[in-house]
Amino acid sequence: MARVGRAGGADGRPAGTSNGDNGASVGAARLAQLRERWRNASLKTSFMAYMLLFLIAALVLSLTTSALFGSLQNEATADAYEISGLYLYDKETDSLVAARSIEVTSDSRLAFVQSARDGMQSIARAELPESTAVADASDYSFVYDFNYESSGEQETPELTFGTEATLTNLPAYDAWARERFDAWLAENPDSPYAPLFSLNTAEGSAAEGPMTSPVGYYLSTPASPSALALSSLFGFLSFLMFPLWFGVCIFAAARRFFRMRLAPGLAVLDNATEKIAKQDLDFTVARGRDDELGRLAQSFETMRASLAESQKALWRTVEERKRLNAAFAHDLRTPLTILKGKIELLDTRIKAGTASPEQLEASTAALSTQVERLERYVAAMSSLQKLEDREPERSDIAFSRIAELIEDAGNGLARSNEARFALFASQRCACEQPSMRVDGSLVSEVAENLLANAFRYASKTVSTRLDVRPTEHEGCEELVLIVDDDGPGFSCAALKNGCAPFFSETPSKERFGLGLNISSLLCDKHGGSLTLENRPEGGARVTARFACRP
Repeated sequence: MARVGRAGGADGRPAGTSNGDNGASVGAARLAQLRERWRNASLKTSFMAYMLLFLIAALVLSLTTSALFGSLQNEATADAYEISGLYLYDKETDSLVAARSIEVTSDSRLAFVQSARDGMQSIARAELPESTAVADASDYSFVYDFNYESSGEQETPELTFGTEATLTNLPAYDAWARERFDAWLAENPDSPYAPLFSLNTAEGSAAEGPMTSPVGYYLSTPASPSALALSSLFGFLSFLMFPLWFGVCIFAAARRFFRMRLAPGLAVLDNATEKIAKQDLDFTVARGRDDELGRLAQSFETMRASLAESQKALWRTVEERKRLNAAFAHDLRTPLTILKGKIELLDTRIKAGTASPEQLEASTAALSTQVERLERYVAAMSSLQKLEDREPERSDIAFSRIAELIEDAGNGLARSNEARFALFASQRCACEQPSMRVDGSLVSEVAENLLANAFRYASKTVSTRLDVRPTEHEGCEELVLIVDDDGPGFSCAALKNGCAPFFSETPSKERFGLGLNISSLLCDKHGGSLTLENRPEGGARVTARFACRP
């Protein structure tokens, strides 16, 4: 028999699935994890991340703009560097020839050789700007005799040591300097300069090849005032870029951090504060991030829920008091009416003189009965007022002890009412016998009220079930007491108003309809509830719940 397998590739993956698809899904999952971590990062971590990113951006922008303004600064003074550099003087053409320096001696003394620079080979002296500065770049001046004086036979003005070369006296200065070098070279035939300049003419010009000379000049031209001003401006802007960009980026980081991380949370808290101030508690404080503001919002939500619960409890108390006062006033009307009628009848007979001793005794007995009824009403009202101030006194009580108290009360009532009673415990509680933190006297009082009410209407049997069950809140449990009877069950009016004060479908002089009401109040005080229902097989069922707080 052939085995039917699922369609897929050789490695068990569904057909059409590739490693690339798996890698993409893994990458998407990791990206989602990173986004979730970023959403739940603390405000301190988020602020540091924002600042780091924006400071890196500030550094990049500062370096870029500074380099830009630096290049603009160089371009602004570019005209000052067009002719700057080393030159040789050619007296035949009265021009300056572009040159480069070469090392002649072991101690790096220089000579100068004609060369082309930026496509320029020479420039006429007359074409140079008057502001051109000329500096002697020769090295031989350090070794010749400084006390030498030039000959007075020259047609040019006499030059002495210490004279500086200028654009005006450059021809005379160059001839004087060459004369000085030739005299020094004649006295020092072994100088390294001798082989290089042995072919020079008396004027110092080379017979053939590129022009060489021990005498060189460095020319420089200052920038124009407008170029200097523009260069200074670009330099200032280049310096200003660092503090400017850092300040802008720090402001942008702080503004984005406030807008993205602080403003939404503060808006939620501000809205919650405004609603709470207006006593509007029908809302929730929600913050999607698990950061400091998120935890603060959760604290606000806890406070709002507590205030809402307190407000509901206060409203229930006020409404319950209103109903209690209305019921009390309604039930007082009957005995007061009877008292008023008896008193009026008695007064009429006394005035008419027809009241016999027997009639007076009967009227007095009737009045006493109604007064006693009023006293019981007052006592019942007093007990209800005390219940409102009663607080549960919790202590650790074993499950078996609670079951024993309920069983004793049930057996006693069963004997009085000639009925049967049965107590059932859940299998878990019967085996584990858990310990509960409840008010034992309060639970016992509720159980007695419910059992007394059940035996009053039961035909033959009353049964009770006892259990400990978990609640919707994690880690919390509740004690559940279920009382069943085989009587007629609750009417529709009783299911709706059975826990209201003074409600009774069979009123009597001894009972005022407070049993279920008192039990309901006690369950509510103990963090639980009381519910009424009819059993499917017939009869009534009352379920009492008590919170077993740690």
